[in-house]
Amino acid sequence: MKNEEPNRTVRSLFEMGSEEPPLPEVEQEIDDRKAEAKRVIKRIYAIFEDHRDAAVSLKIKLGPQDLSFVLEALRQHAKGGAGTPVPGSRGEIHGYCLNRLFEELVEEPSNILFTTKTGPDTMRYDAMNAEFWIECLDLMEQTFCAPQD
Repeated sequence: MKNEEPNRTVRSLFEMGSEEPPLPEVEQEIDDRKAEAKRVIKRIYAIFEDHRDAAVSLKIKLGPQDLSFVLEALRQHAKGGAGTPVPGSRGEIHGYCLNRLFEELVEEPSNILFTTKTGPDTMRYDAMNAEFWIECLDLMEQTFCAPQD
């Protein structure tokens, strides 16, 4: 018995010569940017707290400076850079903790959805755009990583 597969045609997901999908046609409108940013920051900080608690068992103390290193790596990633490895590690285990936090937070913009009304009874859900994500990261750094007077 012969295993014959039909002749398959592979279609490219993107146009020929393009490595990236086209940008969305409509810019994301956020009615109350400040309230939305606070919501995002609350979510990010909860994740940081979880990682800080988990790091204790590894005898690692994550503080504001460590969060600042991760936020800078996230900004670089949002601007098209690699973002990893996160700079500022004080050793192999500390570096692991910073990179794990980065890996979890880098997924957040695609997990936080905004709605856009597209018709009388229809809504479109869009992931957070990079510009607003960077705004949130900046605000988070100002809030939690600023030097204490």
